[in-house]
Amino acid sequence: MQADLHVHSRHSTRPSQWFLQKIGCPESFTEPLHLYHIAQRRGMTLVTITDHNKIEGALEIAHLPGTFISEEVTSYFPEDGCKVHVLVYNITEAQHADIQRLRANVFELVGYLQQAPITCAVAHPLYAVNDRLTPDHFEKLLLLFRIFELNGDSNPDSNRCLEKILTHLTPGDIERLADKHRQAPLWPEPWTKVFIGGSDDHSSLSIARNCTRVPGAATVAEFLDGIDKGRAETVQRPSSPQNVAHNIYSIAYQFYRQKLDLGQQVPHDFLLRYVDRSLRCTGEEDSGLLSRLHLLWQYPRLRKIKGSLPGPLVELLKKESSRLIAEEPDLFVLPRKGDRMSQRLEDRWFQFINKMSNRILVGFANHLMDHISGANLFSIFHTIGSAGGFCTLLAPYFVGFSHHNEQRKLARSVMAGLSQTPIAERNTACAVFAESLQEARMSAFFQTETQALSNGTILTCDTADSPRAHRFAPVGVYDFSDLPGHRLIYPPVLEMLDYCFSKDIRRLHLAGAGPTGLAGLFIARFLKLPVEATFTDAIPRLARVVTRDGFIEDLTWKYLVWFYNQVQTVFVPSREVQLDLEDKGVAPEKLRIFTPTAETDIAQLRASGGGCPAHSELNYGVRRGVI
Repeated sequence: MQADLHVHSRHSTRPSQWFLQKIGCPESFTEPLHLYHIAQRRGMTLVTITDHNKIEGALEIAHLPGTFISEEVTSYFPEDGCKVHVLVYNITEAQHADIQRLRANVFELVGYLQQAPITCAVAHPLYAVNDRLTPDHFEKLLLLFRIFELNGDSNPDSNRCLEKILTHLTPGDIERLADKHRQAPLWPEPWTKVFIGGSDDHSSLSIARNCTRVPGAATVAEFLDGIDKGRAETVQRPSSPQNVAHNIYSIAYQFYRQKLDLGQQVPHDFLLRYVDRSLRCTGEEDSGLLSRLHLLWQYPRLRKIKGSLPGPLVELLKKESSRLIAEEPDLFVLPRKGDRMSQRLEDRWFQFINKMSNRILVGFANHLMDHISGANLFSIFHTIGSAGGFCTLLAPYFVGFSHHNEQRKLARSVMAGLSQTPIAERNTACAVFAESLQEARMSAFFQTETQALSNGTILTCDTADSPRAHRFAPVGVYDFSDLPGHRLIYPPVLEMLDYCFSKDIRRLHLAGAGPTGLAGLFIARFLKLPVEATFTDAIPRLARVVTRDGFIEDLTWKYLVWFYNQVQTVFVPSREVQLDLEDKGVAPEKLRIFTPTAETDIAQLRASGGGCPAHSELNYGVRRGVI
């Protein structure tokens, strides 16, 4: 028998993700009966629902064969309020009431579950629910619980670390932890742990993605007894930030679909139909031929959409989707029902959002630059406000990458505390965000660090080739008509974010404050990485040349002050520049003087205020093999 032991229905109403909280969206829209049928279609012989501190969803399907009542209990370490989620299985309504009464104290809760006895497990053990979980809390969980979940929504590195930690525990480890925390283990042979698997689905897209199998079990009682006795097997399909984001998009879409009554519009709007099939688990069949015919029918109408920047967001999406349809029609061929699990729908959605967001953000950026060049102040602020509204659409990806990165960092800390080597070690390098190889070469990172040759990777859209650089295709370029040869290159933010996460980058250096540096700053914020920068005043100088407007130049200085106040350290070439930045408002404790490695570089840095000449023939870094 097998079951997805961690799945939510519409009775889970309080979202943990800030993005869903901001829009007033509940945590799930899945009807319990719909969940039951999906789980059965995907091979689950048993079905249970683990809503947060509620059993109403499980009770709705309790009359159906192969079901049992469960819940996910929010409990707390009483000493500091650290939250921990506990999965409890096959409970009665009376036991649910007792659990709710005791859940404020995890020690009292576990004592009750052990005496009842009730099968219980720690949900997502290496996820800090309210950002308070530390290695010490995890060590206490090792003493309190015997069963731990390999969570389907968690970073796969985190799950692998959890497996390594728990399978290598010894009686000596448990004795040491018991002495350290003055807490006796509650279970026999507490160094022997058991794993279960659950999807932690909230959207219905990932139901049965991860599950638990007990060979030979024929009833619910035998299934749970098999878990208790360590005979369970976990079936895992690794999660990713894209998967987390896809589920958040799905929940948010279902919220607005219900709130705005979009269901009636779906059959008549191609873009809405594509979104609906990508973000809802409807079970309807569709063929590639049907999608292509519908696309051909809708395409003439989509082409008529004019739109303007900045315009209503829905119209912009339709406008850009019509262009994208013409260039990449296969992207809009809806997957068949049978392809849903095999083709990684979340990856297709990531491609769609990445391409659409790049197109629209390029339009916003060009619109903004046109008005900056013309010193059109009111249009500048209007465009920035409109672009900010669009950027909220990318928030699920920022949440997804942050969610997975935090788990990975916590897993490393836990393993270090237990004197184990993390499995996830890959790359401890610094990523240097630069508009060009020349700008990277002039940065404090490459000018001062002796380990820069081996630890520095340049992330850029520059066309020049270098073994030290990872080049991204720019999503757009803005050419200054009055300054031939000068241009701004727009970087692909989501692709850079994905690169930094997948390479396990631990630190960022921003070689400038242009579009690529700004992308690096956003990435540092969402991955919660330490970030430093090399000062350059290239943007105010460019604004002065292009606009000949003192107010616009002053506006760009305000941007620079804001930008450099967001990083931990700002490297400047001289005491004079340091004092100037302090006067302008950069926090003095952030500023640090660095000494370039060549006299020619010193002269250029001082002449440019720390910046990088756009067309310098000097290629000192290449001559010395730095980059």
